[in-house]
Amino acid sequence: MTTPPRVLAEVDPTQKVRDLETILDVTRKLSQVRDTDELLGIILSETVRVMNADRASLFLVDRAAQELVSRIAQKAGTTTFRFPIGRGIAGHVAATGEIVNIADAYADARFNPDFDRQTGYRTKTILCAPLLTKDQETIGVLQVINKKNGDFSPYDESFLLAFGAQCAMALENARLLREYVEQQKVRQALTIARSVQQGLLPKAPPKAVGWDFGQLAVTCDETGGDYFDFVSLADDIVGIAIGDVSGHGMGPALLMASARSFLRALSRQTGDPSQILPTLNDLVSRDMEAERFITLFYGALNLGTGAMAYSSAGHDPPLLFRAGTERVEELESTGLPLGIMEGASFDLVPVPPMKPGDVLLLSTDGVWEAMDGQERPYGRERLVERVRGWVGKSAQEIVDLIHADVLAFCGSAPQRDDFTLVIVKRL
Repeated sequence: MTTPPRVLAEVDPTQKVRDLETILDVTRKLSQVRDTDELLGIILSETVRVMNADRASLFLVDRAAQELVSRIAQKAGTTTFRFPIGRGIAGHVAATGEIVNIADAYADARFNPDFDRQTGYRTKTILCAPLLTKDQETIGVLQVINKKNGDFSPYDESFLLAFGAQCAMALENARLLREYVEQQKVRQALTIARSVQQGLLPKAPPKAVGWDFGQLAVTCDETGGDYFDFVSLADDIVGIAIGDVSGHGMGPALLMASARSFLRALSRQTGDPSQILPTLNDLVSRDMEAERFITLFYGALNLGTGAMAYSSAGHDPPLLFRAGTERVEELESTGLPLGIMEGASFDLVPVPPMKPGDVLLLSTDGVWEAMDGQERPYGRERLVERVRGWVGKSAQEIVDLIHADVLAFCGSAPQRDDFTLVIVKRL
């Protein structure tokens, strides 16, 4: 027999007060517990007690899987099992939100007698109610079996609904608290990771007579996959690196930290980018996930002559603005991104010496691929045009002007990628 939800029925006033006091007492107990498994145990033991039943089961709704999950079964062990919403009596209650009162379990086609056959137990009466939140969302099903003094009454239905509402509130509070704690743990871990990662980036650009450097790195998440560095290779030779790991978040950040460590270690052995990148590629390939890769530009700049030689693993071409001309040179990639294939080689490309007034711009794609509110990119053409008008500024001024112009272009649109920019200018 199925009856609709209803308020507490008219009964003996003394009984009604006693039952309301029971609900309040159980609510107080539940409010002091935050562990879900402990909470489920209390709910089931109290359900058996207040409903004067032989046993009880509780099923939680897994919306993502569209299943009911049994975490605890009173007097029947603690084996967890799943079944689809809509199957069986509990599944019907989860699907409809209706309370079900069955006087003869074996007369109901939805009843599954397998448990009785396996254990010798005999199920007679069943009362099954949804656990409803204040928004009337079903988050679980509470089922009681075999009332000890007859059948479950309409009053029992009303009482179980009221009792179940308090249980639902306790379970929701426990879930929200659990999610909050997990979020705080993740946030704390990301804060630590961000602090470590920021500590790996140069705190200030290098200082060298006749040269001016500017830099900026802004992540779109707590941690980022972009990287830049200045490495002392020899007297008057500085290594300039800029890279980008595919994806965002903790994984790319950790991968880039490893790549940085490898790059610095290899740079102690040689200052030739074409020898460093193949070894770096093989090292990161062994631990790289299939969908990950790193783009990386690494150039060795002679501060005395202004000449540079570089190798590039699939990185967006840096732009070299030659003073007094409209010419802009693109330093093209010389090989595949790191992590694509072990054994890759990278050509070494010489760059004619930078002259006074020349400006080298190195960036990740988060600069020129930044989008406005209409999904339009900032664009490399716009970047080139803007920088042409700013080459007379200091390196850091150029960095700041580019960043401000990109922000103005994007308006209120959110930052979607890490923004990393390095300017090298010969004075």
